[in-house]
Amino acid sequence: MVTDPVGEAALVPRVVVTQLQAIFERAPLADRVALVWPAPLVPDCVVLQVGKQTVKLVHCPSELALREQLVNHRGPERLVLLSALHQGQLGKDVLARLWGHEPQQISPWRTLQQLIRVREIDPRLSRRQGRWMAEALLNCHEQYREAMDFGEVLDLETAWLALARGYLDYRHPALALPYLFRWSLQADVEHHLRVLDPDVREHLGEWFHAALPLTGTVVTALFTAGHGQDLLAVGLAMAVIHDPELEAGGRVSAADLHASRGRFVERYLGGERLDGRAIAQFGVHALETTRGLLDEGGIRAVGGTLDKAEQILASLDLAPILITSDLLPGGWRQRLQAFAQALRTDLRRGNCQDTQAAWEALARHGLARWPHRQVQLERARMALRLVRWLAQGDQEVADTPARAVRHYMAEGSFVDWARSQMWTGEDDEALNQAYGDLLQAVTSRRERRNREFAAHLPAIARGDALPAGIWPVEAALETLVAPLAQSRPVLLLVLDGMSAAVYREIQEDLQSHGWIEVSDTPDQPARALIAALPSITRVSRCALLSGALRSGESVDERQAFENHPALKKVSSTRYPPRLLHKQALRQPGSGALASEARALLAGTEHRVTAVVINAIDDQLSSSAQVSVAWNLQSISLLRQVLGAAREGERAVIITSDHGHVLDHDSSFRQADTPGGERYRPEVEVPAESERMLEGPRVLMPGQRVVVPWSEKPRYTRARSRGYHGGGSLQEVVIPLGVYISASDAQGLAGWTELPGSVPGWWLAGPTTASTAAPVPDVEPARRRGRAQPPEKAAGQGDLFAVAAASAPVPAPADDPDWLEALFRSPVYVQTRSRAGRAGVTEAQLRALLALLHESGGVAMETTVAQRLEIPSIRLRGFLSSAQKLLNVDGYPVLTVQREAQTVRLNLTDLKGQFEL
Repeated sequence: MVTDPVGEAALVPRVVVTQLQAIFERAPLADRVALVWPAPLVPDCVVLQVGKQTVKLVHCPSELALREQLVNHRGPERLVLLSALHQGQLGKDVLARLWGHEPQQISPWRTLQQLIRVREIDPRLSRRQGRWMAEALLNCHEQYREAMDFGEVLDLETAWLALARGYLDYRHPALALPYLFRWSLQADVEHHLRVLDPDVREHLGEWFHAALPLTGTVVTALFTAGHGQDLLAVGLAMAVIHDPELEAGGRVSAADLHASRGRFVERYLGGERLDGRAIAQFGVHALETTRGLLDEGGIRAVGGTLDKAEQILASLDLAPILITSDLLPGGWRQRLQAFAQALRTDLRRGNCQDTQAAWEALARHGLARWPHRQVQLERARMALRLVRWLAQGDQEVADTPARAVRHYMAEGSFVDWARSQMWTGEDDEALNQAYGDLLQAVTSRRERRNREFAAHLPAIARGDALPAGIWPVEAALETLVAPLAQSRPVLLLVLDGMSAAVYREIQEDLQSHGWIEVSDTPDQPARALIAALPSITRVSRCALLSGALRSGESVDERQAFENHPALKKVSSTRYPPRLLHKQALRQPGSGALASEARALLAGTEHRVTAVVINAIDDQLSSSAQVSVAWNLQSISLLRQVLGAAREGERAVIITSDHGHVLDHDSSFRQADTPGGERYRPEVEVPAESERMLEGPRVLMPGQRVVVPWSEKPRYTRARSRGYHGGGSLQEVVIPLGVYISASDAQGLAGWTELPGSVPGWWLAGPTTASTAAPVPDVEPARRRGRAQPPEKAAGQGDLFAVAAASAPVPAPADDPDWLEALFRSPVYVQTRSRAGRAGVTEAQLRALLALLHESGGVAMETTVAQRLEIPSIRLRGFLSSAQKLLNVDGYPVLTVQREAQTVRLNLTDLKGQFEL
């Protein structure tokens, strides 16, 4: 006798054990059980554990042996007798001693029915599948017993799911390609396939064909050929190989393509020629599943699969066609290389069409949404913008200081933002070289602008009259801060060293954090301040916060600010103006905003407050080789200050004291006498890239200074990330914006919200005309209490006067016929009446539809906001209201794609729904 307490399958047939399990589950006290079993048991007596019962299993070749075991059985084990004898071959005394008074027949289907506790088994199972399926289900019962709910009747689909769970660890609720693809990625799939029961392997195709009528042949062929663990990788390769546009693309000859397809069939499909529709559908499902996995788990979820798909294509000599794939990493790399080539081609030709198409191909790639690729895509977007800027030509004439300043704020600030993003470079050498060529061309044009601006630096040094919207930095407190504080508590937020380019970057983030730019003259171009000279903190920031031309340190700034007559006039005696520098902002022991500072800004007692944040200037003084994204996350103190200002319902004036130039191939120039990074005392003969300036706005000995107009020279040996003090547009022009919180219900009396304004070339969608505001004809504002500059010679004119715009604004195109019919449509009239206050005027809806019609049915959100003059933060609400009017009965007439930031119009559905 052999004792086998764990029930080793090598000693006892599995079907016998499962039959006993079924009996003991139904009758836990069953003993002296006889089973009809024709085969001998070796050894003839075994003790094993069946569930909670210890069983003594004895093979009895005769009736005498049965009788002897029954008479001598005393326990404690449950006695089970195996014999080939049926009920009619046994005496009544033997039958009387047996459980159930008869030997139990071992039918795999009956045993299965008892084991899984179903009322019946679909007769088609036993007729069509025979014993193999029942025995297979019995043999893997332990693997699925806790997971499967069979209900009342065991049907074929449920039986197959139980088999798949038992033998393949397939845990999905049904057989479908997306589930099958996901299962194939499990780590132990290859092992399960290697040890798969031969009967299950032989019949597996029946399940695939029944559940997957179209693609079942493909799945069966892959399993048969031994590629069941690579279903998703093969599917991705299949999608590329059988792309219908592949032959038209010309990347591979038709002969080579057909030869590669033939090798694929031989290697992966066992040489079986399959329906082209099945292959195409299989590839489509592979792409959809991979996109879903990327959304759920990122690149790590499918990284190995993507690599495997590329290896398959490379083995077929099809690596050059990876560029057609919207998911494979090789496709991304090849599209980057194509982008580099297109960029160089457009630079030679002076246009941007190839670069635009190459960027759109990059943006379509599925990996573009992941952080590392997003950074690459954003750099490529910046490159596209600069190519578009170069392609439009240098049309603006900066013949006055005002034109130069406004043109820089409207366009040059965006150019410099893009340049700073691209300067970090790329991993790909070809793309690096292309970016280098582009930056060289852009820098050359920017330097021409700085050279033109150099002619206006003497007027800035003299303090010549300025037009409305452009103020000398020392006049900001009296002309802007004090008047605004009469109607609302104000925060003057000074980001030390912030250039116009950095301001544009932060401005984009301000909108997403619920801050809206406002203006008391909505048609006026972007506002700006003009730095005192030299453009350094000690001079220009002190002039800003003092309200006078003076130099000094933070203690001088605080004393002058808090005693400024115009600010004190709008403040109460008990709560005078307050200025907070770095030391007063930080909470001791952390980087958080100090409690006292938060209370001051969140309260309304102090009518005028000011804060100086040094994050940008501090970063410029470092030599760290890092790339900084300027936003409310990277400048955490800025976010917290704005949060406190929102609580206090303050209007926020965001500005700087001067700009800066980044160290983009700067060169050291020895100064005869010590000065600063970008300025030096007067010399007899300035260099070609320098200008010697003199006048009351130069706060140097003798009111004279030499500054470079070019961004290249520096007068310090030590390299830093950036410098200031010079006379370039980047350093002299100070950005300025007035903001209120979007949650401010009252708004600002007499001020209107400004839509986001960017140049047309900045938009990375379909090419549109520039939306930068034209420079209007504005008379120079006379400064109160100061003598006017001497009268200009005949024909010279005021240096800050703005010439009249020479080109008229083009009239909008006529509305299409269907647009007029839409607003007369009974369906629209009824929809509009039901909508009540829809939040969309007919004029706005007409403008939106006309824009989409002109743009071929799709437009970028930024374009929509600019055309309709809607602040970006309110655009989504406007579009939602427009959808309520247009998407009748749920038809997607107007759709908003949030990830792509585009708005689409389905004109066919619109005409159908409104019966036009």
